[in-house]
Amino acid sequence: MSTTEKSKKLIQDYAQALNTDKSRATLDKFIVDRELREHIILFEAGLPNYQLGIKDLVAEGNKVVCRATVRGQHKGELFGIAPTGQEVNVDGFIMYEIEDNMIVNHWMQFDTMALMQQIGSKPVAAAAH
Repeated sequence: MSTTEKSKKLIQDYAQALNTDKSRATLDKFIVDRELREHIILFEAGLPNYQLGIKDLVAEGNKVVCRATVRGQHKGELFGIAPTGQEVNVDGFIMYEIEDNMIVNHWMQFDTMALMQQIGSKPVAAAAH
């Protein structure tokens, strides 16, 4: 199996495991990247048992790009916003860097405005200068 195929398989296995269990043991099995671990913990607190749905995976060498949707329910504080019970469905992209069969780095871009609107936060207009 090529490096590209191994990297892609790792991300598929990671997403499946994450959707079942976001415990420290699961994170330890797949992730070295401290920032990604903290991100998962933050979102698990605000959207308990959220699901990462992979729509597309594109891989090149040890990098994998994932077009995905995060689905969950706002049951915990998230970005200082008290739980609203609102359903969340947000699209985004994540690029993972893989070394020694572990995620060592990531770059993520999700539709944060849609997330904030879905949990009931209203955007604030920029101040005029």
